[in-house]
Amino acid sequence: MRALDFVLMFATLTTPSPAQQPTPAPAKAAERLPSVQADPAQRQKLHECAMRFVEAADARQRLAQNLDKLLEDGKQSMMRTNPGLDPQFGEEWIKRMRLRVSLDQFVVATAQVYEKYFTSDELDELAHGQLGLRNGQVYTLSPQLAQKMKTNSSFIQRDINKETTIIGGRLGSEVGKEIEKEHPEWIKPATAAAPHK
Repeated sequence: MRALDFVLMFATLTTPSPAQQPTPAPAKAAERLPSVQADPAQRQKLHECAMRFVEAADARQRLAQNLDKLLEDGKQSMMRTNPGLDPQFGEEWIKRMRLRVSLDQFVVATAQVYEKYFTSDELDELAHGQLGLRNGQVYTLSPQLAQKMKTNSSFIQRDINKETTIIGGRLGSEVGKEIEKEHPEWIKPATAAAPHK
């Protein structure tokens, strides 16, 4: 089976709200921080800060709240794209995907993208801002960080889309192949429509 189109929708739900603000695309690619720092302690600190930010932005909760709809949309897309599939295939696919989707994988992938663009201190400031918003407080980012977020948001979204598409596509394909192997009778070649008389 092909990687499923529905997985792109996961990215929107795993992206914290500051990165979802519409911004014009920058004229050139934004510069990213070095993705791997030499010191393992610094790498660990950066990852922890990114995870705090993504958690503060409720990425896991938003994905969990929308997972059933995403899976149903994915099933519908799959059934449209592959008209030879028995409806039982789609139902089994949803059932297995529900059991196997790991929200943690999507959250970690999202955090890893933010690690490429921000320092530990910047991620701490973003997390603090998200927590303030969650508690109904007005919080203003420093002008430099606000500009950096604005400049990089489209690139961050692109990278999150890429990473989450890989995760979801791999899982959707694995599940589809398992079902195909166990239930070959649920897959029939698509037939051409009979000519009208």
